[in-house]
Amino acid sequence: MSNRHNFTYFMKEGVRGIFTHGFMSFASVSVITTCLVLTGTVVLLMLTLTGTITDLGSSGDIRAYVDETLSDEESEALENTLRAIPNVSGVDYIDRDRGLADLREDLGEDSALLDGLEYDNPLRNCYRIWVVSIDDYAGTVEAVENTGGIAEVYASIDAMTQLQNLRNILGYASLVFVIMLGMVSIFLISNTIKLATFDRREEIGIMKMIGATDGFIRAPFFIESLILSLIAAALAFGLQWLIGNAILDSGLASLSFMKIADFRDYMLPYAGAFFGTAVLIGVCGSLLSIRKFLRV
Repeated sequence: MSNRHNFTYFMKEGVRGIFTHGFMSFASVSVITTCLVLTGTVVLLMLTLTGTITDLGSSGDIRAYVDETLSDEESEALENTLRAIPNVSGVDYIDRDRGLADLREDLGEDSALLDGLEYDNPLRNCYRIWVVSIDDYAGTVEAVENTGGIAEVYASIDAMTQLQNLRNILGYASLVFVIMLGMVSIFLISNTIKLATFDRREEIGIMKMIGATDGFIRAPFFIESLILSLIAAALAFGLQWLIGNAILDSGLASLSFMKIADFRDYMLPYAGAFFGTAVLIGVCGSLLSIRKFLRV
């Protein structure tokens, strides 16, 4: 019964403390929310950039030209062999006739230059090959080159290597930026909590002098910080949802080469990170700040 009464008292005092020290409560929630949203938005933008680079790399196709000594049937039979190569996501067989038709379409008004070639088509059967990841692009090209029946391979190895390096640089840069932003966030949040605790030093001192135990004093502050942290996390998650939708609805989404990171795909990780971080920093920061005022 005593424990239940104590819990009711702690909850009542925790909620009362939020409204009694309204400005500092508002400041704590605002700082935590702002820091979480800033960090979350940076991560979302970095996911967009790295996803775009990866998507561009995956669209970097490989052209494999079939040996002219092979018949059309033998050329088509190579498709299964090429599909079985690791890191290959798709294969498109382009025979001579289709190749000539595609070339006419590319030339447009100048397609008349190709008149007569349909009777003696000089083009070779070929395959257009897409890769899953640019990380092993060079290895995939080598595997295609070593496939029997393939006479020549054209690939953008240098361009894919540069894209891979750019993606890695952005990944490291985003990690460093998030760590720096996280350190600044922790500094701002801890100082805000310290100010909130300092504002209540007399209340803590009086409770200590009349014989209240450290645990009894800490409990209302713990609940108050927990409530404020959960409010901040919920606000940050809601704002991040709005920002994520705004990015999707922006002009960036209409750009064919941009792969906008959809916040809905990362909702659970974001929720876990926001609520976990807010509670950890808010509650731990508050209890650690109270500790020095308990020495009366």
